[in-house]
Amino acid sequence: MDSLKALLALDEDQKRARGVVHTPGEIAAQPALWRETAAGMLAHRERLAGLLDGVTRVVLTGSGSSYYVGKGLERALSHRLGLPVDAVPGTEIVMDPEGTLPRQPFLLVSFARSGESPEGNAAFELADRLREGLVRQVAVTCNPEGTLARLAQETPSPAACCLLPPATHDRGLAMTSSFTSMFVASLFLGWTDDPEGYLRLVERLAQAGQRILDEYDEPISQLARKPLERVFFVGSGALFGAALEAHLKVQELSDGVVLGKAEDTLGLRHGPMAAINEKTLFGLFASAHPYRRRYETDLLREVDQKGLGLARLVVCPHPEPEWEALADVVVAFDRDQKLRLPDAITPPLAVVVGQLLALHKSLALGLTPDRPSRKGVINRVVQGVHIYPYPAGASVGGVRGERRGLGFRPRYGAVERGSRGPSRDPLLVSKTLAPRAPTGPSAPVGPT
Repeated sequence: MDSLKALLALDEDQKRARGVVHTPGEIAAQPALWRETAAGMLAHRERLAGLLDGVTRVVLTGSGSSYYVGKGLERALSHRLGLPVDAVPGTEIVMDPEGTLPRQPFLLVSFARSGESPEGNAAFELADRLREGLVRQVAVTCNPEGTLARLAQETPSPAACCLLPPATHDRGLAMTSSFTSMFVASLFLGWTDDPEGYLRLVERLAQAGQRILDEYDEPISQLARKPLERVFFVGSGALFGAALEAHLKVQELSDGVVLGKAEDTLGLRHGPMAAINEKTLFGLFASAHPYRRRYETDLLREVDQKGLGLARLVVCPHPEPEWEALADVVVAFDRDQKLRLPDAITPPLAVVVGQLLALHKSLALGLTPDRPSRKGVINRVVQGVHIYPYPAGASVGGVRGERRGLGFRPRYGAVERGSRGPSRDPLLVSKTLAPRAPTGPSAPVGPT
């Protein structure tokens, strides 16, 4: 099986024949794109700080992978902002807007690669219509021509449109550089008071990402050659968001031949462990924190003692002494402990490992990674979603709308897939924002 480096070296005809014109390069480009994305976000500093000033909570939303971006960001942003930060699927906002949209001043951050998600765009509009005067909007997207970017520029609500570098708008079916770059971009919401600290943090993240690509592609490809039929990824906190995205990548790029599952680390014992059979890869996204690592070591021991799975993978900053013996592959992105990245910042690193595994498994199965769905069951932009008008005074969840009896009909209409509390880590020191009255609408920020 070809390494990532060998795939990148193929000529264009060979790449087209094997369906690797886009995906390998999009995976390989991520560390450089994180640096470029972070530099571009500095232009949004004043506007984002203004939008955050006075809100009482932050809601992160998207559909599929874009929702998982938010799941990975919750911990870092809540610690830095000193506010409740929750990821809510755009699909769930559309199903029950009154039950999911806050009734106090809030910031809604919408993620989308193409900006053509019917549910994501409908969630944006529902917030505008049903929470007029309360919502402020931030769109984080890779496509300046997408509907989400247009909505952010036309909304009457206070808003910003953060456009990522063009290369993040990946062309393969699966979200790769778009996912991790949207994560990196949105971290800046927690660092508007310390842009230089943000850039240093992203630089360390990029160094760790490059280390994974350079040193661990081959052992990961060897795992992909095994006759895997299932993958289980587990992680705690922000790394649970990474587990969600990693399981989806393997499932997408294998055309469903390999079934994926994600669980929180300790939740695995509560039933899901029963599904780890003799053709399962068990993957642990491990913490840097000594307290959490004790639980992770116990789980690895138990999986080993019970003889569960075909192979075991650990992704960690640096391993505990016995982890090398308990796992087939240990990806240690900070083995010398010089980068010292907190867990809440590392989801992109765990996701890169999932992407590499998915790419190599797709090729091992004889699929074309750029277009792995042989029957067109899934597409780069999901098909077949119809957004219905939201009726005036609707009460989907049993609570009648409080603000206005506004009927909702989308302006634009198929979908792109895709513990809180104080932190002791100096990178995540809380920055509390004193609530003020919401400011009025003003022009959104232009492209980065």
